[in-house]
Amino acid sequence: MNTLSFTQSEHTRVESLHFIQNSMPANVWNKNISVINQFEKQTINHPLFNHPILARLHQGQLTLTHLKLIHINYFTAIVKNFTDALSMAIYQANALEQHQSIHQEKRIASKIYARYLLSLNLIDELGFNTHDLTQSSPSKSHLVYFLKLMQTLHLDPLDQKETEIEALSLTQFIQNHMHSYADLLLILACTELQVIKFSQALRQNISIYNSEFTEGYYACHGIAQKNNLGLANDDNHEDDIWLLLTQCYTPENESHFQRIHTEYLELWDNFWSKMNQLTT
Repeated sequence: MNTLSFTQSEHTRVESLHFIQNSMPANVWNKNISVINQFEKQTINHPLFNHPILARLHQGQLTLTHLKLIHINYFTAIVKNFTDALSMAIYQANALEQHQSIHQEKRIASKIYARYLLSLNLIDELGFNTHDLTQSSPSKSHLVYFLKLMQTLHLDPLDQKETEIEALSLTQFIQNHMHSYADLLLILACTELQVIKFSQALRQNISIYNSEFTEGYYACHGIAQKNNLGLANDDNHEDDIWLLLTQCYTPENESHFQRIHTEYLELWDNFWSKMNQLTT
């Protein structure tokens, strides 16, 4: 039986995806998607996603003390500010009104279709249970779940003594690009894949200490699966963001996108290298 939630269902997204793909001439779309597919391929094949710490986490090699250190830094690096970036991308979609490659009659509506897809991501983040809306609550938001996990681990989110420069650099990088819709989409797409890969590994390692640690935050991250009632949906959100980036891409900005892509993934690689160093 198909047990996908509302935001996980392809039917929820198909109208928006169709509008976005047909919002510009087919030849422009095809050129754009060829470039964006290469960015996606570069992301998947980046050394970050074969980082040595992934194997250590999957093998349960890190102590609980090590994992506490990672979580206090991961909180600063991305958990605390992810919905900030996502919310700003929703706002900055108004840039599509001025996009010269989009059919003129579709420019205003384009921001709504983009915001619809990004909002599917946001309502997941904010704690809406899209199997059963009556079970929704901000206390079930991903950020609050992480705060509860930190409390269970006896970590103070306000205590920055063990926060490394690599975590702060990621926060600052994202902050520096809050003004740009396209920049935020590229950053968010890379972030979604990072979350998928590293959340799975962190969940694997932390589960050996207490099953309670895998409830909440780790239960709602990963890929959508038809055979359970979970709310994980990071793969669909990532796919949607790549598609939105295809729509707003302009060839004259390719070198700019390449620089952002390289720098952002390098910052994540530096972050996990630092975590690997501190836990060895």
